Amino acid sequence: MLNIKIFDVDHGFCAVINTGDRHTILLDCGYNSQTGFRPAQHVFQQHDCFLDTVILPAYSEEHLAGVTDLLAQCLEHGLPVNSVIANPSVNPTQFPGLAVTNQRLNNVLSLTVNMHPECSQISHSMTINNINMTFFWNNYPNFQNVHNLSLVTFLSYRDLHIIFPSDLEVEGWQSLLQSKDFCDRLKKVNTFVAADHGREEGYCPDVFNYCTPEVIIISNHAEELISPQILRRYKSHIKESQFGMSEKPLLTTREDGMITITKYLDAARRVSTQPKVQHYRRF
Repeated sequence: MLNIKIFDVDHGFCAVINTGDRHTILLDCGYNSQTGFRPAQHVFQQHDCFLDTVILPAYSEEHLAGVTDLLAQCLEHGLPVNSVIANPSVNPTQFPGLAVTNQRLNNVLSLTVNMHPECSQISHSMTINNINMTFFWNNYPNFQNVHNLSLVTFLSYRDLHIIFPSDLEVEGWQSLLQSKDFCDRLKKVNTFVAADHGREEGYCPDVFNYCTPEVIIISNHAEELISPQILRRYKSHIKESQFGMSEKPLLTTREDGMITITKYLDAARRVSTQPKVQHYRRF
């Protein structure tokens, strides 16, 4: 079983990936200052045993703002975190949130790159509880725009294939499209999370030469409207779902609240929504 919740947050992005065995993967650590939602509180309230890994895919202030709170909550409630995953070419000391994390946890991708310095790889795959994840990144200092240093995550489980491109912008997309492996993985994607919160800077039409998703999801907060033109562009790339994956093929957290993607063994893929998240109490 796989259950992915994409939360309605007003700082950064946050998705919790749960395999049904009380093991959890956290993708980004955004929070909602209006509702009080914090990712560590959610994980703890679900009585999960530990976080298999925390993926930190974006390095702007709004994305890293919740890292310190996340680590403090995990420590307070005895919730172990196995590792962190981030772009290995980024210097953690340049980003306070990354620096704090790096002091406590090992970046899996940095360890891999350090073990194989002869390889100029921009990708790495791993499997956690039958979930396959492949990460791609642009290297610093070839790219210095923090958005284009975003770590792109492909997640696959049976016939569910998702891309989380974080804050990637057009130049970063075009660089990664030079990789055949990246393009091959794009061809399998049936659930597409829009880059850079649906902003025009993250929309790259060339991506859809390879990718024809059944569902597109945009994580945008209450004060961030998406232009009708961009919405029309994204809608034009969606293909009809044979199994009715979602009642709405284009979803936004601003309009639809928390978005949940589920896949149970051989059952069909499903996307559901929960308008506006509940208030989370502080511990």
